Amino acid sequence: MRAGVWRYGVAWTSLKRAGTSSGRGRCRWNPATARRVYTSMNRGMVCLLLTLPAVAQIAQRDPFDAALQAFWTARSAGHFEEAAAKREEARKLLERTAVDAPQFGNRVLSVTQLYESGGMSRQARSIAEEALSRAGGLGQSHPTRIQLLNTLASSWQQDRNLLKALACLEKAAAAVDAAPLAKSPVPGAEGQPYSNRAFVGFSGRNVASRLDPVQDNNFVYPRLADLYQQLGRPDAAAAVLAKMRTLATNNDAALASIYERQGQLDEAAAIYKKLAEQAAANPQSQPWQVAGPLQSLANLYQREQRYGEAAAALQQAVAALDASGKPEAHNQTISIRQSLASILHQAGQTQAADEVYQQLLAETKDGRDGLPTGLLSNYANYLAATKRGAQAEDFLKDYMANHPNLQPWEEINLLSTLANVARVSGQPKRAEEYQRAAMEKQPAAQPTPAGQVFIGKDLQKAQSAANGGNLDEAFGLALQAMDAAGHAVDRDQVAWQVSSLAGTLVNKKAPDKAEQLYQRLFGLVESWSADTLQPLLNVLQNYPRFLMQQQDRWADAPGAIERYRNALTTARGAGTGWLEEVLRLNIDFERTHGSQARALSAAQDLLSLEESLSGNTSEPYLRAAETLAELYESAGDPERALPLRRQTVSIADLVFRANDARRGFIRVQVALALARQRQFDEAERLANEAVAIGQTMRPPQPNLFAPQLEQVRRMKAAPQSVPGSVGRRPTGAIGTIPWFDTQTYRPAQVNAPPAGKPASAKKSEKQQDR
Repeated sequence: MRAGVWRYGVAWTSLKRAGTSSGRGRCRWNPATARRVYTSMNRGMVCLLLTLPAVAQIAQRDPFDAALQAFWTARSAGHFEEAAAKREEARKLLERTAVDAPQFGNRVLSVTQLYESGGMSRQARSIAEEALSRAGGLGQSHPTRIQLLNTLASSWQQDRNLLKALACLEKAAAAVDAAPLAKSPVPGAEGQPYSNRAFVGFSGRNVASRLDPVQDNNFVYPRLADLYQQLGRPDAAAAVLAKMRTLATNNDAALASIYERQGQLDEAAAIYKKLAEQAAANPQSQPWQVAGPLQSLANLYQREQRYGEAAAALQQAVAALDASGKPEAHNQTISIRQSLASILHQAGQTQAADEVYQQLLAETKDGRDGLPTGLLSNYANYLAATKRGAQAEDFLKDYMANHPNLQPWEEINLLSTLANVARVSGQPKRAEEYQRAAMEKQPAAQPTPAGQVFIGKDLQKAQSAANGGNLDEAFGLALQAMDAAGHAVDRDQVAWQVSSLAGTLVNKKAPDKAEQLYQRLFGLVESWSADTLQPLLNVLQNYPRFLMQQQDRWADAPGAIERYRNALTTARGAGTGWLEEVLRLNIDFERTHGSQARALSAAQDLLSLEESLSGNTSEPYLRAAETLAELYESAGDPERALPLRRQTVSIADLVFRANDARRGFIRVQVALALARQRQFDEAERLANEAVAIGQTMRPPQPNLFAPQLEQVRRMKAAPQSVPGSVGRRPTGAIGTIPWFDTQTYRPAQVNAPPAGKPASAKKSEKQQDR
């Protein structure tokens, strides 16, 4: 068959060449030569001629797909005006797409993503809402309608409006419930079955994606359960999870995933073990069907710090893959055994981890292409983590010396690893040298295509020059980069890198140069607004904090914050949750400026905003209540803070699961606030509850909150004084526990202020805490 097709192709080519001749764009017929070719052609040529129209139709590209491809091609080449035109073309083609067309839902998603990527979420949502309105006649449970509801829910969730996201997801879930359980036709796949009740299996993969082209349906229930939990509606979340368990009774992988979501780790582990045993007993199973659940089991054990059991599971996975005798299966063991070495290191079994790496290095063929650089880097980082940095450096340098023909990207990876090894080993200067050498290799690894412009390297040089005190050089390089940014492929870097550079210049006592950079930057990103609003939003968000760095510019900060608010409303709409950022800027400014009353007013507005967006039992409302309580305390009004503090405990119990450490963190924070008001019975009760939560964590952390309990008891034993004076935080200090990040409810980084606080407050707070 292939030979026949080849003959027809040659004959047709010969016919074209013989029967025509080109001269200055014209084609002329040569009858004599053509007759000779015709006599030698197989009669099968007729079949080929009949198929040519079909081939032409296949080759012809759909206009919508062509517009999408043209958009991304233009953007990647730095032709942003052309990209904006192609985006508009795709939107118009979407409007002409029939709502019952198989590709309608995916086209809506594609177009909305084009606008979302440019920070134009209001326009994106308008497109999705119009599409949903058009889809009303398809029927409640039509897959396209479900997909559009999912698209809208995602848009609102990204915009931090959780109640509107919930409304969309509840409609989507109702539509999924109403859909028939039997195999149903899916638009675009006539006769193809789809599952509208699928869930997530191993490693978060969709277990039924092969059955359902409209994959959004598969995530309705998990997303709805997560959103209910975030909104502080645990009963509703539990009901959705119970429904998921019922529907997944014949899908063990999905059921294990659901148990993990609920924190029922023992039940999940039992299922993973059963799946691995069943696959091992089935001679028809593929190696990955045995290794997959064992890897999931190892990951679960590792989370619980059950390192011995995790290592045993991975060793079983390696044995199963090796037993198959398939080269591709053995290659898969390379990454698994590196994970095994990491687990052994975490368990303190350094010698065993060494043996795993030594075996890997010995077994991996060091042929013409050398060892995998990923393995080399992991081994070197492991050596550095085990206080053998010098050995790691020698290992990598010897390898590079013995392999002079490494690809540029391989050299970059190894040099970057050397930089990390030196950094971990306490050699910052050598780390900088290695990092500089890696950067110098980048042009060779990524040659600039003809006609394309990149500015990232100039911006990095500018920042390095500023850090080194070469301010004129930094200023000149930044201006040079901005001059070239209009058609630079990586132009978006200019928004955050120039903002960072301006902050450095202010710290280096060069505020005039910094302001010049910002004004040039504003003009630049505003000129891109027809294509993208995101760079402008980023610059407008950073500028108020830049002004707050300079006491003589404080008067300009409120206007800059208001400008940011207006831009957010234009880009995202009046109902956007991103207005939280505006209110937090106002709070920080008023606190810095010394106006406690206006700071409190902004914090109260923040609480009202979060209630309107997500209700008064949600995680965002919890963060806002924390902020307002902290401000009351810093203003010397702890009595008004205490009701809010108690409310945060109640909300945390709704939002977070029973053994979530964040419930304990909030309790000890409130306990210390109560102790400062000499309400020791309630304070000690909350601190004891926090300790109990630590004991139920997986793995148990019985001593996690013990220091705070002891602190409460010491405060109780201290000589009695005026309520509020025991351990009282001085006015102006925000945050009850210095090591606790009140925005994420996790331990804050060492020497870092809680999220949302200006860096300038860090040092003074530490001194006050002492």
